[in-house]
Amino acid sequence: MDIQWSLVLFTALTGLGGWLFFFVGLNVLVGKTDKGAFAGTVAALALTVVGGCASVTHLSHPDRMLGALQHPTSGIFTEAALVGLLCIVLVAFLVMLKRSLTGTPLKAVAVIGMALGALMSFMAGQSYLMPAIAAWNTELLPLGYLGTAAASGAAAWLLLIAVQKADEAAVSFAGLMTLAGGCAALVTTLAYGAASGAFAGDAALLVGAAALCGGAVPAVCGAFVWKKPGSAVAGGAVALVAALAGSVAFRCAMWVIGAGLYDFFGLI
Repeated sequence: MDIQWSLVLFTALTGLGGWLFFFVGLNVLVGKTDKGAFAGTVAALALTVVGGCASVTHLSHPDRMLGALQHPTSGIFTEAALVGLLCIVLVAFLVMLKRSLTGTPLKAVAVIGMALGALMSFMAGQSYLMPAIAAWNTELLPLGYLGTAAASGAAAWLLLIAVQKADEAAVSFAGLMTLAGGCAALVTTLAYGAASGAFAGDAALLVGAAALCGGAVPAVCGAFVWKKPGSAVAGGAVALVAALAGSVAFRCAMWVIGAGLYDFFGLI
């Protein structure tokens, strides 16, 4: 089974965008800084749109996707609905920021966007669960999708507010969130790797890279920035590059693991 790069990019980019907005929304709720909200939302919207477009390139006949959208129980319908709803919420959030609307209405929209962003990353992995491929048929797979996306989104938020020169308290908090996201990615990646048997097969290096780059590096960078906010730009940049690379590696590993089923049929 070849790695389906369109789907890898779709899930990695929409996951990054969704979780970037999760931390934009979290900042609205906790009020750590007044920087980064507009730029972060624009970036999240762009990532979600580009990721959604990448998914269409996977189809030989994109027009047939409209048929799948007529079946609400399909994975394609769920993913398309979440992408569309998140984009609508992000646009609404941007309009509210432009009009300087604050307080409960802005927080309510932020919470909705946070929920959609996190759910989208999980459901992107949930779509692959099927009894026919045992290595995919575990809830640890969508949890890995969610964990790696959370790490990349936290790192993106950290870098964004560091570049915009937010105060040290806000940067330190973003470092703590990156540490948490990195730990989530590390745990979920290793758990899925162990449950799927990846460490005994061809996907071992990819899962190892996903754990190291997607989990351990962002966690270390986040911990460092948490204690030393002055290093946030460098720490955030390293964390983001590593987290995104790890996120892609995790998704590639899934396809390599799934190839075992087709190798079995080739022997019959």
